[in-house]
Amino acid sequence: MLSWLALSWITACSNPCVDYCKRMEAWLDECGTTWEAEFPDEGWTSVDDCYDHYWDAGSRDQNTCSKAAKHQEDEECY
Repeated sequence: MLSWLALSWITACSNPCVDYCKRMEAWLDECGTTWEAEFPDEGWTSVDDCYDHYWDAGSRDQNTCSKAAKHQEDEECY
């Protein structure tokens, strides 16, 4: 949780990777699944792991996050 607060404060929530992580968290909650189930190769167990992964996201990662966040808007539960 602390990493999220620090990240959102530093980026003023303008980092598309923060947006992606938030949207993914909401989707996981809505669909009743977990970080472990969706990201087994990454070993993520919470939204904080997503934030930590993208802590130093470069422009390429931010572009990827931006596209993924937009895609996440339309993602349905399976």
